[in-house]
Amino acid sequence: MTAAPFPVPPLARQIFAAARDMGCEARIVGGAVRDWLLATGTIATGGDATTKGPADIDMAIACPIADAAAALRRRKLKIVETGVAHGTITVLGDGAPIELTQTRVDLETDGRHAVIGFTDNWAEDARRRDFTVNALYVTEDGRLEDPIGGLPDLMAGRLRFVGDARTRIAEDGLRMLRYCRFLPRFGEGGADPEAFEAISAMATRVKTLSGERIARELRHLFAASRPQPGVQVLHDTGLDQATLGLRLQPDALGLLPPDDAIIAALASTADLKWLVRLAACLDSNVIRDARSGRDVAGRLAKRLRLSRAERRFLFSLCEGAAQISTGDHLAGHGWQRVAWFLHQAGGDPAAIYIASMARNGQAVSARRMGDLASWCPPECPVTAADLLSHGVDKGPKLGEMLSEIEWRWVMQDFTPTREELLAKLQY
Repeated sequence: MTAAPFPVPPLARQIFAAARDMGCEARIVGGAVRDWLLATGTIATGGDATTKGPADIDMAIACPIADAAAALRRRKLKIVETGVAHGTITVLGDGAPIELTQTRVDLETDGRHAVIGFTDNWAEDARRRDFTVNALYVTEDGRLEDPIGGLPDLMAGRLRFVGDARTRIAEDGLRMLRYCRFLPRFGEGGADPEAFEAISAMATRVKTLSGERIARELRHLFAASRPQPGVQVLHDTGLDQATLGLRLQPDALGLLPPDDAIIAALASTADLKWLVRLAACLDSNVIRDARSGRDVAGRLAKRLRLSRAERRFLFSLCEGAAQISTGDHLAGHGWQRVAWFLHQAGGDPAAIYIASMARNGQAVSARRMGDLASWCPPECPVTAADLLSHGVDKGPKLGEMLSEIEWRWVMQDFTPTREELLAKLQY
């Protein structure tokens, strides 16, 4: 069925051998199998996954995880007990780490945490997974095992929950966000009606989830090369309001430039492109000016528990709302003036331009985006040392005078010389 055998890494081979010695079975499972099928050309799809090879390897083993850990330690492999209570360890050895989980069933769940039990039934293990396309297995001898029909869904570009959608969401509310995240890659045919209905009915369950878990899914979603289908479901089901406390505008994503153009424009902040897309989807009626932008950014940063760098970047994107549109703004003829002040404040003018234009329903100009990304702001010819040498005392007055000089220099398109600016000093 497959074009080439699964590329089993050496560490996985050791796990296979350990399971065989114990008289049980291990399998490679989930995203690595799914992406391998897509990368080898076995599955044709219009989604993003056709160019991706196997993801990080996850494996399952049909024995209690404590027994597996002991057997692997006898083979001199290092074991990190990352989630023993949930039947999971991380195995370290030759190559990338492998997360190994016992075949299991959920005995109890509260939507965030589960009490798990051991089972040696692979079909039962498959039935507790989130989506059918993630319930595919590869055995030690290279056979593809599909206990619940994930392969036909993968072939059809259909993203479905395993079994009853409401039951899967009740087990872990994060699966609603994961559905939105996976949809652009594996749901070429659009949202599954049962999944859509279940998310709409149960959206408020995300309120109990931690900000870190939510942020992790949103990073993946908004960093994807074509996130709009997932963001659309996020919006249409009300999951955006439940998750973030505000409604998003998915149509704004259609006004953004291609993914590679955004990455090129952002340069050193390319890893924060997900925030550019998120900021672009914020309601322009809510972000009317810098003050309201700060308020929205503050709420989002708190809810998502953003890092310090992410927080600063999001604030600059939202506060930049007042510096777009016409005249001496980033989209107008005097864009260098605004860009200079944004640079001084530690902002990224290209990112602010991209997010704000799309948020206001305006197409992003590739030329202006390139101008902003490549422009190097000039340095004001007058410094604090110049003012001190001209008799200005240290203190608040010094900073006020320097700011006034910089403003006058910028408003005259950076043309006045140091001598001309100092000649107009007023003490």
